[in-house]
Amino acid sequence: MNRLELVTETMRAALNEVAVFAPEWLAETAPPEWLTRYATRAEQSRLPRTDPAREDYARQVGEDGFYLLKLLIDQQSGLLKLEKVETLEKVWQRNYTRHEDGEVNWVANTELAKAATAIESPYDTEARFSTKRDLSWTGYKVHLSETCDEELPRIITNVLTTVATTQDVSCTDDIQKALQANDLLPARHLVDTGYIDAQLVIESSRKYGIELFGPMRLNPSWQAREGGIDASQFQIDWDHRQARCPMGKQSVYWYEYQTKEYARSVVKIRFRNEDCLNCLSRTKCVRNKKAGRSLQVPSREMYEALEQTRRKLASDEGRERIQEKSRNRRHHITGSQTRNAAEVKIPRFGENPFTGSSDSNGDQYSAGSQLPESGNTSKNKSFPVCKISKLNRTTVSERF
Repeated sequence: MNRLELVTETMRAALNEVAVFAPEWLAETAPPEWLTRYATRAEQSRLPRTDPAREDYARQVGEDGFYLLKLLIDQQSGLLKLEKVETLEKVWQRNYTRHEDGEVNWVANTELAKAATAIESPYDTEARFSTKRDLSWTGYKVHLSETCDEELPRIITNVLTTVATTQDVSCTDDIQKALQANDLLPARHLVDTGYIDAQLVIESSRKYGIELFGPMRLNPSWQAREGGIDASQFQIDWDHRQARCPMGKQSVYWYEYQTKEYARSVVKIRFRNEDCLNCLSRTKCVRNKKAGRSLQVPSREMYEALEQTRRKLASDEGRERIQEKSRNRRHHITGSQTRNAAEVKIPRFGENPFTGSSDSNGDQYSAGSQLPESGNTSKNKSFPVCKISKLNRTTVSERF
């Protein structure tokens, strides 16, 4: 719903909830026009269409909301703790301002707080508005992890739901932690660009023994975009704390520090002004007419992890892995093979993934354990039992 529908429906929802707990009081104190203004859902109402009329209507709804809150404060303070009333207060804080003389103003779109904290529906206060390229939606993200070995069945091993504004990169560790808790960690974890960075490559290997693999984010510098000399073309000598440019010049400045925003170690590198001013490749390297080239690269461990991943991506094996992930994506979203996550029962730790129970002798099924042959127990006669560790050699995580 749009902003006008949101405030109108939020007011309506608050009135409906108050009517449940104090019907007689509300009937006596509510202005008569509220009965018609909030009688039907906002989406089904004939709201004004022109911008001035819509702003006037929004201001009227705002005045109604502030008046309702004042009535509750003065006469029914216990009802202020009702869920929809608290939601109304939060929605009004974002969408309205009120002067000392009581005048209510409708906040312009350009002055609104970030959408990451904005309530989009009074009936689901955790749903958020988000966009990705040409797609926009209000709600959540679902991150599915699935085995994707070519010769083996596809099994959904984890489902993670987050609010729509949660960045994919912040979900990778949670996904791997959940897989570990259920003894379903893969040896190789294929992901999209949004789920991977150098720090996660290191942590995945160190904490879980996983090879996190996927295309890295593109270098945003103008040199990388326009075919110039980007940072990847410089040779870094970590032992001697120096860098060499493609034209053979050595850096003269090296400073290691931590960024304030992400608290990550980076290295600032600079080259001599004289070396860069007279360089034939200057137009492809630096635009500053008075200063030499400078670089900012991650710490040695992260830099080497990035370089190793890039080399793998450029290799035949790396390209085959990316194609493998692409084939898995097509399996999810096209044709008759599309599966709904709700149709797949996610086994609890220790459960047989095909029967939903433990073996009759009390042994638990977990990654790496030997499962009984299909003919050994009656519950396995109709479906062969496989080792989870074999099924889970490679896992792919996707967002939906």
